[in-house]
Amino acid sequence: MLLLSEKDIKKSLSMEEAINVIEEAFLKYANNDFVMPARTFSKVKDEDTLLIMPCFVDDCIGLKVVTSYPSNNTTNNPVTQGLVLLNNRETGDPLAIINGSVLTAIKTAAVSGVAMRFFMKEAETVGLIGTGLQGMYQLLAAVSSTSVKTIYIFNRSSEKTEKFIQEFRTISKSDIEIIPVLDKTELVRNSQIIITTTTSVSPVLPEISGLYENKLIVGVGSYKSNMRELPQTLFEDLDYYYIDSEQGKKECGDIIDPLKRGWVKENQIVLLSDLLKGGLKAPQNTNPIVFKTVSMALFDAYIGNYVFKKAKELGIGQEFKL
Repeated sequence: MLLLSEKDIKKSLSMEEAINVIEEAFLKYANNDFVMPARTFSKVKDEDTLLIMPCFVDDCIGLKVVTSYPSNNTTNNPVTQGLVLLNNRETGDPLAIINGSVLTAIKTAAVSGVAMRFFMKEAETVGLIGTGLQGMYQLLAAVSSTSVKTIYIFNRSSEKTEKFIQEFRTISKSDIEIIPVLDKTELVRNSQIIITTTTSVSPVLPEISGLYENKLIVGVGSYKSNMRELPQTLFEDLDYYYIDSEQGKKECGDIIDPLKRGWVKENQIVLLSDLLKGGLKAPQNTNPIVFKTVSMALFDAYIGNYVFKKAKELGIGQEFKL
């Protein structure tokens, strides 16, 4: 059995590689080439949650066990932590235990990277709201999937922003211009792509009509029914609302609320996998494009299996017996 740490994962997988792997997983989803039991949410306390996410794909069984603790925002502990477990699908033999925190961050960012590359790969400006671990990897995905030259970052704490910027420069080895802003409207106006990675229960983007023309908005943070990052006005001029999985309609407030309130119709919601498969084309106009990811176990199992095989090939990780 193989144990893969954060360092092992980073040695085995580049962000560009991750984006390509997740695009393959989208096509698996489009072709229904997987088995994915419903994921379960268990409330631990307040908004702190345990998620169990199984999936069978290709030759592996993948199971992600992850905790999401928004209460950790007030401490130095990560909001999201977890493990990905892999078993052989044919025999049931345990194969690997993988650091789920970093794999999740890379995977989720790669999902956004697929969308950014598909909808706006020539974009030169990106705005980010939410400067946690996920925000860091979202920017790495933007760098790998677009032509970004300038990044705008919103955070009310200048100290946290500066720390985030320094860490991004260290990880990305990039000299891309990064501009901290204290006004979200300024961030949106200056950015072609806007990414939100918060655990907010109310919209984090401005309610200003017409502000989002020619923009791609990538909603990442909300994953439960009471969570919302996206404002009502964003849905006024949408042609379609792009999502990564059907389960988001049942789980995520940024999809449930717009449907319930009539801001968007069921026939406007389109799976990104259907676009990638080639059956549909994105509209060519000035209306905003919105992509919402809630992710799914298929992505975790698929990229986990890829990392496991790559690590075995490279001789990375720690072998052990149970």
